[in-house]
Amino acid sequence: MNDPPPTSSIQSSQYSMISGKPYLASIKSSTVEAQIQSVFAKASSATMGSVYSRHDNKSARSKKSTDSKKAFKSKRRLKMTQIDALRTELIECCLTHMQDSYRVHLNRLKGLQILDTLVNMSPINKISSELAVHMVWACLSCVHHFLLRLTSESGLLQRQARKSINTYDNLLIFLIPIYNTVVFNAVMTFFEEANIWDVEYFCSNLLQRLLMHSDETNRTNSVIEIISLIENSTLTNSLTSRQILQVLFDIEESNQWTLMNDRLLDRFLEMYYRSLTPEDNHEYNYESLEKGLETCLRTMSNYLPEKQLMFMQIRWMLEVTTSEKISDENLLNFGSLLEHVTTLYSVRAVKHPLPEQVIPAILKLIASKNLLYSLLGNRILHNLIDRCNNKLKFDSPRIFFRNSHYNIVLNNYNSMDKLLFQRYRELLHKTFVESVIKHGVHKIHLENIYISIVLFLVEIPCGYTAAAGVCMAMAIQEAALTSRNIQMTHAHRLHATVVSILSLVCYIHKADVFYDYVDTIIERRANFAPHLNPPLRVKYKYAQHHMLWNKPDLFFEDWETRYGLWRCFKNRHKDIVVVHT
Repeated sequence: MNDPPPTSSIQSSQYSMISGKPYLASIKSSTVEAQIQSVFAKASSATMGSVYSRHDNKSARSKKSTDSKKAFKSKRRLKMTQIDALRTELIECCLTHMQDSYRVHLNRLKGLQILDTLVNMSPINKISSELAVHMVWACLSCVHHFLLRLTSESGLLQRQARKSINTYDNLLIFLIPIYNTVVFNAVMTFFEEANIWDVEYFCSNLLQRLLMHSDETNRTNSVIEIISLIENSTLTNSLTSRQILQVLFDIEESNQWTLMNDRLLDRFLEMYYRSLTPEDNHEYNYESLEKGLETCLRTMSNYLPEKQLMFMQIRWMLEVTTSEKISDENLLNFGSLLEHVTTLYSVRAVKHPLPEQVIPAILKLIASKNLLYSLLGNRILHNLIDRCNNKLKFDSPRIFFRNSHYNIVLNNYNSMDKLLFQRYRELLHKTFVESVIKHGVHKIHLENIYISIVLFLVEIPCGYTAAAGVCMAMAIQEAALTSRNIQMTHAHRLHATVVSILSLVCYIHKADVFYDYVDTIIERRANFAPHLNPPLRVKYKYAQHHMLWNKPDLFFEDWETRYGLWRCFKNRHKDIVVVHT
C-alpha cells in the first residue's frame, strides 16, 4: 500500500471536530462529497438484497449470471497457481505506487476485474488470510481512486465508482464470516496508513457495509476496536481521535444505535466521565473527546429502551456524580446530559412506579454541601416525579387561594408510589429541611427545593403526603424562627415558602377548616408583615407599621395545623398518619 491517496482533494472547506470543542456534523456539503453520497446510495440499493444472503454465495453469484457464458465461467474454479498469479498481478495493479495518473486509472480498472475473478472463481478454502488482506487493500484502493475522480456528474465516472463499491460488497460477502476479523483489521489499517479518517462519510459508509455482514458478536468486537483506536489516538493526535469518533458516530447513527449494547454503553460512559475528571493516572487523554462523547451519549439516549436508560445510564451517572469529583464547570455539561436522560425516561415510563433504585443517590446529591450538586439533585428529582407536567406551575412559591383555579393536574397515583414515599419519608424530610437551611439563602435553590416538595404533594395526593408536607413546612418555619445563622431576608423567604406549601395542601384536598386558619395568618401578615407572604423578593422594603419581630400571631401553630389536617381527612382516610417531629 505504497500509494497514499491525496486526501486534500476530497476534503471540504469545513472540518467537523477540528476545534477544541468539536461538533458531530452529519456529512460535509462539498460537491465531491454530495456525489460520493449519491454513488453510495445507488450502490446500496443495488446490493442491499444480497446482504442477508451472505451464507449462500453460490446462489448470489448465479443471480448475476444472465447468460450461459457467465454461468459456465462461474462454475470454473481457479487452481492455486492461477490464484498466486492473480495475486501478484493484483498487487502490481493496485498496491504499487506510480506517477502516471492515467496508468493508475487503467490499473485500478484491471484490479476490479481481477477481484471479480478471484471472488467468483476461487473457493474460499484456497484463500489465505494474507491474500484476503491484499484483496481488501486492493479493493479499498480502487474504491478510493474512483470516488476521488467524481469531480463532475459524468455517467461513466458514476458507473465506475458504483462498480468499485459493488465489488467491495461482493468481496465482503465472499470473505465473511470466515475472515471477519482479518477483513476488519485490513480496513482499519488502510484508513490509518492512508490517513483518510478526515473523509468521515467515506470511512463510515465502508465500515457500515462491513458491519452489516457481521454477526452481533463481531459487530460488538469491531466497535470496541474502534473505541480502542480512538483512545490510542488521543496520545498522538487529538484531531485524528475526534475524526474517528465522528466516523463511529455516523455508523451508529445510520443504524439508529442498534449496535450499542450494555458493554459498549458502559465503555462510553466511563470515557466520558474520565474526560470530565482528568487525572495523571489516566492512561489516555480523554479531555479532547469530551464534547464528542457528550454528543454521542445525548444522541444514543434517544434510541435506548427505558430499562437501559435507567439501569445503565441514569443509575451509573448518579453514582459517579455523588462522588463529587467533577469540577463545577464540567458539572454543568454533565448535569445537562443527566437532565436530558431523566426527561427521556420520565416520558417513556410515565405509567411506571417511581424509580426507587435511584432515590437514595438523588437525595444524597440534594444533601450535598456543594450548591451546584444539590441543585442538580433537585432538578433530576423533578424530571423523574413530574408525571403530570406541573413543574412550570410551581416555578416560585405563591399563595393558592380558595375557590381559584390554577390548572394543576393531580395524578392518579398507585399504591407503589405511596409505599415508596412512606419508605423514604424520614430521609426526604431530613434532606429537604437541611438543604433549605444550608442553601436556601440562594433564591433559585429555595425555589427548586420548594418544587421538589410540592411535586410530591400533587403526584401522590393522599393524606400521608399532605401530613408529611405540612410537617416539612413546620420544620422549615421552626428553623427560620430559631436558627441564628439565618439572615432576615433568608427568613422572609422561608416563611413565604411555608405558607405556599400549606395553602397548596388546602387547595389540593379542599380542606375548608384548614383553609380558614391559613387565610387568617395570610390576612394578618398582609396587614402587618407582608414580607412573610409570597412572592419571594431579592430585596424587601418595609413600611413604618410593618412588624420585623417574630410576633406569634403571624406564624403557624403546630396544633392548629394538625387539627386542620384531622378535620380534613377524618372521614376520608382512616389510615392518615399525622407525622410530626
